[in-house]
Amino acid sequence: MPRPLLTAKSARARLRNLENQVANRTKELAALKAIAAVTSHPMRLPEMLTGALEKTLELTGLEAGGIYLLQAEAQLLTIGAAKGLSAQFITAINNLKVGEGFSGRVVQTGQPLTVPDVSADPRLTRLIVQEGGFHALVVIPLAARGKVLGSMFLMTRSYCDFSSQEIELLNSIGQQIGVAIENARLFDAEQRRAEQFRVISEVGRRITSILNVEQLLQEIVRLLKETFGYYLATIGLIEGEQLVFKAGVKTGWGESQFIPGSLKVGGQGITAWVAATGEPLLAADVSQEPRYVFWPDTAETRSELAVALKTKAGIIGVLNVESNQFNAFDQSDITVLQSLAHQAAIAIENARLYNQAQQAAVLEERQRLARDLHDSVSQALYGMTLYSQAAAGQLSAGCAERAADYLRELQDTAQEALAEMRLLIFELRPPILEEEGLVAALQSRLQAVEGRAGLKTEFQAEVEGRLPPRIEEGLYRIAQEVLNNAVKHARARNIAVHLRRQERTVTLAISDDGVGFDPATARKQGGLGLAAVEERAAELGGRLTLQSQPGEGTRVLVEVGL
Repeated sequence: MPRPLLTAKSARARLRNLENQVANRTKELAALKAIAAVTSHPMRLPEMLTGALEKTLELTGLEAGGIYLLQAEAQLLTIGAAKGLSAQFITAINNLKVGEGFSGRVVQTGQPLTVPDVSADPRLTRLIVQEGGFHALVVIPLAARGKVLGSMFLMTRSYCDFSSQEIELLNSIGQQIGVAIENARLFDAEQRRAEQFRVISEVGRRITSILNVEQLLQEIVRLLKETFGYYLATIGLIEGEQLVFKAGVKTGWGESQFIPGSLKVGGQGITAWVAATGEPLLAADVSQEPRYVFWPDTAETRSELAVALKTKAGIIGVLNVESNQFNAFDQSDITVLQSLAHQAAIAIENARLYNQAQQAAVLEERQRLARDLHDSVSQALYGMTLYSQAAAGQLSAGCAERAADYLRELQDTAQEALAEMRLLIFELRPPILEEEGLVAALQSRLQAVEGRAGLKTEFQAEVEGRLPPRIEEGLYRIAQEVLNNAVKHARARNIAVHLRRQERTVTLAISDDGVGFDPATARKQGGLGLAAVEERAAELGGRLTLQSQPGEGTRVLVEVGL
């Protein structure tokens, strides 16, 4: 009879044991779920570590703790998060070597560690732990994909032992946090890449608008240093067999402290090697790089990265950045610098082509002016010489009336030559356009040419401040061509010029009461400079409207976007 009683007791005991196991397992699952709620969302690493540590302390009821992150290259552990510890305490336990102390040992072995009383344990290396009054300690590894990424330590000022179940739960939490660290680092890397390429795009936008090569190079190195925080940035261009450094900025340098230098392409020097090969070169420690050349002005340099500036024609130079820290650059820096170098090379090529076009335009303009001088002013001066000789001959022969006729012809020809000279002078860009702007230049032109030619002029300007230099130059050239036509061909008595700036556009209207013409016929014949006016308007991205009929005068309207 007693046997069934024992069996019943045994069953109840087993049932209670199962209930306890279920309760413990439920508690563990709830704890893991709570940690997952903190670590599963995309977020930056510091925020994730802090949240995971706080939740773990809350679940365990322990007083303080921290998370170390492994810096693999340096084999050093640095604090990534801490709770319940003073700033002084955190500083004192930071930068722990792998294998040092409790946390260093856990990272080294990959196994959890419990210490009932840290004050009596010889493995303690940071005495501030004793001074803080802490006793019991547990440290668990933080790992992902079989790789230890750091450790988490939890402490209490009480004496206690941690059960195997508690260690198992904390180990599971550590695995969750390890995976979350890896994910957070990927998230941070994606965020950094997105920010880097945003900055690259912005830098590219800013440098491609600069068409002066010297200013462009200065702006490139300045933006490199300011935007990415590089300690030193330089840029060199290949000239023959030399890599000539054109611009550079460095922390602590004034505006004029950069001293241009050069290296033989393919010779000694990191940048010289890059200029010859076109390949990037990263020196994590320049003292170990045989191609490095020491410069007294950059004695603090510890690491260096150089990439080539390339165009379709080949390598045109080198973009170089340096740091006063070892291991300052990685693959992401190579990617960023190569992207910037691509943008810079395009901008440099554009600036060079623009300068070449400007020089060609100046030469073409000089040749045109020479032709105009020969065709108009020189011929007029030759005619004046003939009229003066004829008048002198008639005076010698006593024919005063015939002499007076020749003198009148001489006077008319001289007036024509003077008008032509004024036009040719204003064909050149007047200094007033650069110094005072389009409004002042147009006023000066109307007074100096049209006014002196006897035309009645009207000028209205609804413009505040200066317009962009390119637009001022283009509109002045258009006005110049239109006004020249009015003076030379229109036989006008009145000319009106109206300049107006609105929020997003600027318009230039020029009208005269001259003889007018048929625009279609003029275009076919290629006369009156219409092609030049239309071409200049197109270069500005503007729209030109021409209204004219024989006997009805002419009106030209140009509208340009700002």
